[in-house]
Amino acid sequence: MKTSCSARAIFIFLLMALFLCFEMALQVSPGVMTADLSSSLHLTSFSLGLMSGVYFITYSLMQIPSGLMFDRLNIVKVVCTAIFLCSVGAGLFGLSHSFVEAVLARLLMGFGSAFAFISVLTAAARYLPSPYFAMLAGVAQLLAAIGAIGGALPITWLNQTFGWRHSFLGFMVFGFALMALVIFTFRNMDTACKTPPQNEQVKHSLREILKNPQTWLIGFYAFFNWAPITAFASLWGVPFLMTKYGFSLTLSASLISLIWLGVGLSSPFIGALSDRIKRRKPLLILTALLGAAAIAIIIYAPTLPVVILGALLFVTGLGASGQVLSFAVVKDYTEHKRSSAAIGFNNMAVVASGVVMQPLIGKLIELNGTPSAGALYSLDSFMHSLYILPLCYIMCVLIALIFIKETYRTS
Repeated sequence: MKTSCSARAIFIFLLMALFLCFEMALQVSPGVMTADLSSSLHLTSFSLGLMSGVYFITYSLMQIPSGLMFDRLNIVKVVCTAIFLCSVGAGLFGLSHSFVEAVLARLLMGFGSAFAFISVLTAAARYLPSPYFAMLAGVAQLLAAIGAIGGALPITWLNQTFGWRHSFLGFMVFGFALMALVIFTFRNMDTACKTPPQNEQVKHSLREILKNPQTWLIGFYAFFNWAPITAFASLWGVPFLMTKYGFSLTLSASLISLIWLGVGLSSPFIGALSDRIKRRKPLLILTALLGAAAIAIIIYAPTLPVVILGALLFVTGLGASGQVLSFAVVKDYTEHKRSSAAIGFNNMAVVASGVVMQPLIGKLIELNGTPSAGALYSLDSFMHSLYILPLCYIMCVLIALIFIKETYRTS
């Protein structure tokens, strides 16, 4: 039975990771459709950033509630409801013909997507060995990166071949198929392999989580660490490369995918290294320093060879792998019975960066320049707006260096 449960636990973890891939593809897909979305829905740079960024409003607001649900309710009901909402939102987005309709669809997608990353970490914390949590969180981030890349390269091809509307209708069909697979898996899961939900009062759980100053500090780290990803890799990176280098949409999307590759490939390694050396802070600081240097060079250096540019984009993603460790730190400080809620709080901080940064940078682009001939946005407008991104990584360095306490991997 133990071997059977272990195999089932691994499959559950991978199935939740597939949901995460699906969610990440939904999240980043507007970044390779900026021109088509702007044209079809008559969007300015600010309204495009707002339309894309509202996804993170419901995503952020639902982080703590989703964690509480995973701690208390049947996991299959929670996950299937979330996938259903994502799928319906994707379908409605594909059918939208106005800014308001697109915003409502993105809000619905964000609501359902709020459960994805927490579902993976909940499966890791509940069904798999605790000493490997940071590494498993890194694996989850790798799979999220695969989903993000899937939201860039294949979606670029689908968008150019079938149009952005049919691409999102395809997302809807995939989501319904995934929901059916989750139901089938859990229906055939042995009762002995299932973990009963916790019964701790919601008020007590929240009080215990929120009264710890380290929970807030690591949340601020997570916010600033992920901001360059959600702002640059998810939305503004592709048009920036097209504007600065004159690259095609396909080449720009391919290069931006290297950021996600950097996040994905480095996260399991960073997590495993942290578990091995039993330290969090040195890696929190090092990754952020590397990210700050890389993104600053990308934005402000003269035109770079494609190979060097690609390497810097990869290192930018490596810089964001520190947010994987932020989940490990949160888990280190939290009792098992409220771990999902604590993870949800931290993930709320992560995705809140999208709510703030995507429209903020869009507004700065509007204020700092006008569209240039043959391009949606001028290079000057980008150069005067993206300075926020290296500053975010510097904030991470200061927070980790001064405020975050080392846990010595107590999980």
